[in-house]
Amino acid sequence: MKTRNLLATIRTKLSLQPLESDERLYSELVGLSLANSFISFKGEIITSFENAPAARRSIRILDSLGIKHRLLSYVPDRFGGTSGHKYEVVFSERGVYNILLNHDYIYNLELLPRYYLRGLFLARGNLYISSHGGYRLTFASRYQFALSYAADLLSEMHISFAMQKRVRKDIWFLHVMKFEEIIALLKLFGLTKEISVLEQIYNMRATKKHAVRLTNIEVANLRRVSTASSRQIKKLTLLKEKDIPNKLLPLWKLRISPEGKFLSYRELAERLGWTKARVSRGLKKLEKLSDEYRKKDI
Repeated sequence: MKTRNLLATIRTKLSLQPLESDERLYSELVGLSLANSFISFKGEIITSFENAPAARRSIRILDSLGIKHRLLSYVPDRFGGTSGHKYEVVFSERGVYNILLNHDYIYNLELLPRYYLRGLFLARGNLYISSHGGYRLTFASRYQFALSYAADLLSEMHISFAMQKRVRKDIWFLHVMKFEEIIALLKLFGLTKEISVLEQIYNMRATKKHAVRLTNIEVANLRRVSTASSRQIKKLTLLKEKDIPNKLLPLWKLRISPEGKFLSYRELAERLGWTKARVSRGLKKLEKLSDEYRKKDI
């Protein structure tokens, strides 16, 4: 499954989560609202979404809490962006209104971490799987305080993160980049099936990475052995049969033969009925004879 398809599945699943108690729904509504919202001239809260599941979830929660609202679809470039926002949910609620007027007011509310983070992620979050093997779960908001509050909650869960502001744009990001911590968050959001899919992707990549690593090691070893073998054979070809002791003659003939050039020490030993150690000692002696022979020529 591609990352985009997995993210779409996650968003749909989150939007269809059961509607629980008012306290939990309210915490989630605050998370949904603080990703990208503002107060209109009429004193209404306008929450803007780029994905339909987030707008759907917001409306379901507002309906359950008995808060009047209306939906405006496809209002482009309200904040100067190029893509625009497809859905705007308009409503009036004192708590969210007070938070937008006074950001510190959020600390007066006893929001439930699981539901606040879930709403914040659904509203504008993302899940990235890099082609190079990296993973990143991202929360995003036009308000730094909303992500600072989320960062406090993540710290209490012992989840590491990094805060970032996009250059020349009024948007902040909160990144979680450790795979096991991303899994912990998705589990907190109640996404069991999607976790299994992500773990399958992780395991497949880990297996492929391990196989590539082993292949690279094998190729490097072969290259090193081939280079050493070529140097050795080049030395041995300088010798003449009359210069070689009778005991080493079978080894010399086999090593410089077209077939012997590609044989390992173990394979040479098997052909000659020798031990691998004897082959190694014999080749060292032959190389030494070759070095002495070259010195005489000089």
